[in-house]
Amino acid sequence: MLCLSVGYYVFFAVNTTSSSDGTYFYIRHDDNYQTVRQGLINNEIVKNVQTFDLAAQKMNLSNTFKPGRYKIDGRFTNVQLIRKIRNGDWDKVVIKINLEMTRTQIIDHLVSNLEPSKADFIEVLNNDWVEQNGFTDENKWCVFLSDHYHFNWAVSADDVIQRFLYEYNTFWSPDRKDKAKSVGLTTKEACVLGSIVDGEAVHVSEMPVIAGLYLNRIRKRMLLQADPTVLYVVGREGRKRVLYRDLKTKHPYNTYLNKGLPPGPIFTPDKRAILASINPKKHNYIFMCAKPDRSYYHNFTSSALEHRKNARAYRRSLNARGVRR
Repeated sequence: MLCLSVGYYVFFAVNTTSSSDGTYFYIRHDDNYQTVRQGLINNEIVKNVQTFDLAAQKMNLSNTFKPGRYKIDGRFTNVQLIRKIRNGDWDKVVIKINLEMTRTQIIDHLVSNLEPSKADFIEVLNNDWVEQNGFTDENKWCVFLSDHYHFNWAVSADDVIQRFLYEYNTFWSPDRKDKAKSVGLTTKEACVLGSIVDGEAVHVSEMPVIAGLYLNRIRKRMLLQADPTVLYVVGREGRKRVLYRDLKTKHPYNTYLNKGLPPGPIFTPDKRAILASINPKKHNYIFMCAKPDRSYYHNFTSSALEHRKNARAYRRSLNARGVRR
């Protein structure tokens, strides 16, 4: 009877401590059993180390634990705790690629939420997959589409990038590829244009109109003269106005100086902006300017004279509000 009582206590008595919401415990892919055991002790997850050691030995935990992020409930028995990390019942990490994230923000976000280091990600981002999938060093950033992605915390940097590549290829269905081709764009170019459209449009309803305008300019071999690309060059932080001196900044992404699309996306675009770029509204507009009424809508025109009037009205509105930069 005594043996049964001891056995029950070792395996089935509650032996974890945590907050009411649970505690996250992380097992790295290069951890060994001793570091896992010590981590459980140091983080005060295991209350009785002796009974844990007995149960872990009996259940062969030293040879069967899996890396990952585990949420440990404060009411776990040794059996429940050991089964969770032995069977790889890890809790997923949700990576949210937000709209208009910069390249630095993407890397920092991945590093902050997953096991691989910044150096790991930078190394993988420069691997053979770039050229093998038709990307360049600049437009490879198109692979990061805005969305939610679920990962094991202990995933490798290579597997992370391969997951984004898979989602990118899934997004570009044969029908969407055909639509991009029909407007004279590759899938990469559509993502780049989508980032510019996203940078211009506050209202989703204007995205197809803006996409059509830039495609008109491309067909006419005109400079795109897209302000979002200039802000990419000089920095968007705190800027509410593009200045004349900004337009003269020499840089591959300055579409006031270089014809055609820039070499890569200026940030992660809204998927709706990408879709607008391959489903543009047909019209004759080649000029656009924000309306002075602070509605964040635009005046569109095919007339240079009309555009100059619109631009003057908008500049007057900025001056009246004291917006200098």
